[in-house]
Amino acid sequence: MAERDDAPRTPIGYRPSHRLGAGRTAIVYLAEHDTFGRVALKLPRPELSERPLLRRMFENEVMITLRLDHPSVVKALAGHPTGERAFLALEICPGGTLDQLLLERGRLPLAKAVQLVEDVAVGLAYTHVAKVLHRDVKPANVFLSDAGRAKLGDFGTGTFMAEESGDRVGTAFYMAPEIFEGAPASVRSDVYSLGVLAFEVLTGERPFKGDTYDALMHAHMTGLVRDPRSLRDGLSSDLAQVVRTALVRLPERRFASVAAFLKALREATPEGREPEAQAPPDGRAQVGRSSRMRQDDRVAGGAPVDPSNDVDAEDADESASVPWWRRFLGGGSDEPSS
Repeated sequence: MAERDDAPRTPIGYRPSHRLGAGRTAIVYLAEHDTFGRVALKLPRPELSERPLLRRMFENEVMITLRLDHPSVVKALAGHPTGERAFLALEICPGGTLDQLLLERGRLPLAKAVQLVEDVAVGLAYTHVAKVLHRDVKPANVFLSDAGRAKLGDFGTGTFMAEESGDRVGTAFYMAPEIFEGAPASVRSDVYSLGVLAFEVLTGERPFKGDTYDALMHAHMTGLVRDPRSLRDGLSSDLAQVVRTALVRLPERRFASVAAFLKALREATPEGREPEAQAPPDGRAQVGRSSRMRQDDRVAGGAPVDPSNDVDAEDADESASVPWWRRFLGGGSDEPSS
């Protein structure tokens, strides 16, 4: 890949071949590395040097993802948070994103949907044990392995719990009511976002809809959550209640933790699969991002930004016709594994 004067600096040892997408803080390339093989190489945008908030978001993402280490979180292979050497190398998830899967297949088989929700909950519970808030849990930030298992990724809006931050970040479709009001993010606001994701994965629809930031804010703060059973036959009352409890408007009435959500989910769908979350070692670990096609509004400071979020128009047009994992990874099925 020929570098332009304004192109991100490629770290030594990585050979980018294709651009996968672009976000507010970084551009993502498919790259080769002698040790890691194919990776998703995330390089900070050159303009971050003049935008301290976005630069801090990229630095946080690198530091957070190098700390985490769990099968249900996308794996970071190497990275450096600051300066001209800043980068993040991530595992490739051949199944694309959960967002893409929902867009292409519509409503998933119930057992598969429950499994994916559980996978995300396991990954999120682990990040909370590691004292990290995600702050943007949504299907576009969930990646699928070649075996079809879900991995939580993209900690670009993540923060360590020890840090005090009043930044209002997230995606309006998935933001907790208290975040709209200006309250700081918390474990319970991540639980709410997980509840929105669970509702969407299980029913094929989001609990609240709106064409603008203000409309979504009003819906989340005043609207009534529909009974998931009205949208899908076969959901048990126990499973529906788990989702609705995660979506309670008042934070103190939601599940106090993702671990509590996970326990209730497993009791409602009796076969538990994964061990409980454990604290991370002092090593490297996990995160990733691929291109997206859904029209979500990422919100920073209360103002909507480009609805295409982390894929520019050129990337979105290409992705709409040919899924990125087929175009860039070569061969394989027309659809992600399940």
